[in-house]
Amino acid sequence: MKTFSIILFLIMICVKINAQENDTDPIKLIINLVEDVAASNDEENSEIDLEQLYEQFANLLNSPIDLNTATRADLEQLYVLSDFQISSVLEYIKTNGKMMSKYELAFVHGFDDALAESLYPFVSVASDYEYSARSSDTAKFKDMISRGKHQIIARAKQLLEKQAGYKDDATTKFRGAPLSLYVRYAYKYSDRLKWNITTEKDAGENYFDFISGHVQYDSKKILKRLIVGDFQAQFGQGLVLWNGFGINKSVVVNTVRKRARGVYGYSSTDENKYFRGAAANMEFNKFNISIFASHKNRDATIVDSANKTFKTLQTTGLHRTNSEIDNKNSVSETALGGNINYEYKNFRAGISGIWHKFGADYIRDLQPYNIFELNKSSNYNYSADIQWMWKRMILFAETAFDSNAKNASVVGATFGLEQNIQLSLLYRNYARNYQSLYAQGFSDGTKTQNEEGFFITTTFSPLMNVKISGYFDIFAFPWLKYRINAPSEGYSYALRIDYSPTDKLKMYVNVKQKNNKENYTYEDEHIAQTVNKSSFHVNYNINYTLFGKLMLQNRVEYAMFKRGNEPREKGFMIFQDAAYHFTEFPLNISLRYAYFNTDSWNTCIYAYESDVLYAYSVPAYYLKGQRFYLNLRYSISKQINLWLRASQTVYKNRESISSGVTKIDGNKQTEIKAQIIIKL
Repeated sequence: MKTFSIILFLIMICVKINAQENDTDPIKLIINLVEDVAASNDEENSEIDLEQLYEQFANLLNSPIDLNTATRADLEQLYVLSDFQISSVLEYIKTNGKMMSKYELAFVHGFDDALAESLYPFVSVASDYEYSARSSDTAKFKDMISRGKHQIIARAKQLLEKQAGYKDDATTKFRGAPLSLYVRYAYKYSDRLKWNITTEKDAGENYFDFISGHVQYDSKKILKRLIVGDFQAQFGQGLVLWNGFGINKSVVVNTVRKRARGVYGYSSTDENKYFRGAAANMEFNKFNISIFASHKNRDATIVDSANKTFKTLQTTGLHRTNSEIDNKNSVSETALGGNINYEYKNFRAGISGIWHKFGADYIRDLQPYNIFELNKSSNYNYSADIQWMWKRMILFAETAFDSNAKNASVVGATFGLEQNIQLSLLYRNYARNYQSLYAQGFSDGTKTQNEEGFFITTTFSPLMNVKISGYFDIFAFPWLKYRINAPSEGYSYALRIDYSPTDKLKMYVNVKQKNNKENYTYEDEHIAQTVNKSSFHVNYNINYTLFGKLMLQNRVEYAMFKRGNEPREKGFMIFQDAAYHFTEFPLNISLRYAYFNTDSWNTCIYAYESDVLYAYSVPAYYLKGQRFYLNLRYSISKQINLWLRASQTVYKNRESISSGVTKIDGNKQTEIKAQIIIKL
């Protein structure tokens, strides 16, 4: 009987291997994974930097995670896995021994075929011999700098319609051409050495005004990582320092507990969310230590150049007009920080800290709502965080203080229960006068300040092929907020039901609602009142495959908005997607047609769009009109891939689009984009 079970198991593994070999497009798998994350994200936080999530999965293509030797931290790099699923993988290997094949992943409790197959390109299972050889890697430095892999990415895009800033009679004129350019060169040797150079020219800028680069060395010795150049840092639960990719509210339970990556090289195009200098990570027995030092210039609105004062940090990264160019790199910033973690069995504790100082006095324009925000040239923050794992439960907490001894705290738990039930809880309490420039704690808004709330999210599968996910969040703001002239409170919830009867047919229904407060001045009055505001969204999405290679997707979404005693506003959007992978020649094509009709911006609808690799688009559909895009990906060879993209939005009953320097005369907005990726 035991022999028969082993033979049956090996046959099932072989079937999965053969099935997976038919899917040879890991790029499409990356896009699908990122699309799933974007679709589950709260719409009001739609401007997250998905570029770094693309980068994370792309790195794993070149250096897959070895399931047999992976730690919890390693598996957390597979962002789509919940804490319950990570624990299941570790328990499976502990109970059954090393996996014989990565295709065993589908047999781990909490995994289904679809999830496992989406992860196969990013994981591996090395034999004892391969692992021994890799562990004793003694490559010489000359080999590490000469035998690695090179990648070059070049991208160009442009709006075809002329914006006001490019016209000869413009009062405020763009200094450069409307063409946007992006070039990146990356080198990587195994998981030991890599470097990167990224340059970008935004539309309207005169030249490549942003240049970023770094060199990162990793080892398995005491010095685990050394970075020189541009880098990011993530510690604890983000109450002191967290720059880079992160999501707050989502029906995905693994977004509640932040998974800190420590220090790592920066390769994105955001011109603010990074440090420039040097960072190191070291490990001594059960202690893990990260330190960094940074000095860079930042864009700011100067008030008095003689006395060195500024009132606003500019974060757009745009340098198109004379005033924007004047703000470029006008204030220096020095930052020092680090983190120390102690880990013993299932318990981990850490302390984090950062100090930063501007080269000029920060004197912002104070209003009642922002009177407690950072308004000085220097500040420091420090925190203590803990994490304890017991079976399939993880408890975590962090409490932080600023230089004025003001506090921010978060405490939460994740549970992996039976019957595929996963549950996460989180309570946060951020003082109204807690000040931190680099914090990104879990919150309803964008700041780790002036908020108290409780969040709960769960995922479970009551029936085969059915998954139900949802969250509920209740929050309060002890002090005023922008456009809210009184302390306020609110709540939000989301419910998503996924049904996947076959591998070729998947669908879901998603419902979201948020109730909070907002200032509003009625027509016959002169003083703003704080009134109730409610927004509601529901959408139905279906994906299905025809003829093996033709993939179709449909969505219809309805939005509703109500403020005070004003009439209810409504809106809807419907789109049709189609994607086809040709077998005769290496061409992928995807397109969308969307029609939308909303009463105003209050009922705008966000929808993720397929784009060229490493880029992303989440436009807001509002007012009345239609939009389409067409993507082409052609593989010239295994080393060279070419992307072309065209998109256009046509509004009805509009004579212009946008305003100011970006105003377009007419009702159309068309964008063309091209990208080439060369791997050597």
